[in-house]
Amino acid sequence: MREFTEFPVIIPSSTPSYDTCYQSSYLETLSVNDLDQCPKFVRDWLSDISDKAICGYCIELLRYLTDATRENPKRGFGTGRTALWGLQRPPLLESYRTLLHCSSGTSFDDLSPAFLLFYATNARSQVELSVNSLNTALLKELAKHDLDNHIFKVTVESEETLDHRLETEGDSYYNVVKLDDSKRDFVLPGQF
Repeated sequence: MREFTEFPVIIPSSTPSYDTCYQSSYLETLSVNDLDQCPKFVRDWLSDISDKAICGYCIELLRYLTDATRENPKRGFGTGRTALWGLQRPPLLESYRTLLHCSSGTSFDDLSPAFLLFYATNARSQVELSVNSLNTALLKELAKHDLDNHIFKVTVESEETLDHRLETEGDSYYNVVKLDDSKRDFVLPGQF
């Protein structure tokens, strides 16, 4: 999938929006208080994000998700035929999960935008975290959030073990996203 996009899913959307990004200065002004009905475990996660722009981006992602799911699917405005449109997600297949791999340099902040949408929703059973065994700082941060009680599978492994596992079990993942410590633009939530 990385051949076509840097994002964790491929979605149909308008071409100009691919080049549109949030400014860090705007994202830094957002607060957890801007979220409607945010569960405590999500607020706790957000409070541990150290970069204000990344935290603001996560807040904007959650606001988008709340708005998109408030009425879903939506009825189109045509007269010739009925069209339904709305938020789409990968199929609910327990044996096919999204694997998010954190390298030895991936920080809690780097992980948060990709992981939070699973963590905050009923899609949490559809993700597996793979964390490089050398990344003790991230493992320590994740332990604070007691992921076992949130239906997540966390696998601690070396890069070689992951590569071998993907060679032998790669067909059992819907999507594999390798996160690193490189900074990305804050793309619009519909593109994420």
